[in-house]
Amino acid sequence: MVIPLPENPIKITCTHCGKTWDKKQLERSCSNCFACTGCEAYICPECRYEIVVVPIKPMKKN
Repeated sequence: MVIPLPENPIKITCTHCGKTWDKKQLERSCSNCFACTGCEAYICPECRYEIVVVPIKPMKKN
């Protein structure tokens, strides 16, 4: 019998107000790039400040 492990909540702290949130509670801040750069940014529900975990990658020139 396999017992599933409980999910580890990932906590993110706002650098502006200092509140800590579970990643699942946060609203994503997506700029809808025509080619997704894989950034990871959220909006803090307390102060509405943008929390950037992984910044936007610059476009590559070919």
